[in-house]
Amino acid sequence: VPEKLYEEVDKRIKSGLYANRSEVIREALRKMFAEQIRDFLRDLVKSLNISEKEMLKELKNIRG
Repeated sequence: VPEKLYEEVDKRIKSGLYANRSEVIREALRKMFAEQIRDFLRDLVKSLNISEKEMLKELKNIRG
């Protein structure tokens, strides 16, 4: 792991954003996975030629 990454993690802890390294890493991984899922879904929707209007209609149907 690059030293700069450790420094960035420690900086976030010192600033009070996080209590410890575990919290920083957990949040970073959560954000990374969420971004990957969003990218996958965007690509899937694009490949299936689904419009935003169709997606919103389906979301409305699901939520009831």
